[in-house]
Amino acid sequence: MNMAVKTGIDPKMAALTVGIAASNTFVLPTHQVNALIMRPGGYKPADYVKAGTGMTIIYLMVMVAMLFFYYM
Repeated sequence: MNMAVKTGIDPKMAALTVGIAASNTFVLPTHQVNALIMRPGGYKPADYVKAGTGMTIIYLMVMVAMLFFYYM
């Protein structure tokens, strides 16, 4: 919050960005459902990285665009 204030960014927008970005779990099997299907499906962490990289980029672009339109 201090960094946002010092750089002239709205602290609410910075906190919302961090909160939403922290929920991005496409790259690693951090959710219980992903962990449950990992062993029976024979998936490895590299499989999640391959599939999740594109979704993460799309997620971040949509998140930034929506926050921009919400606060402008």
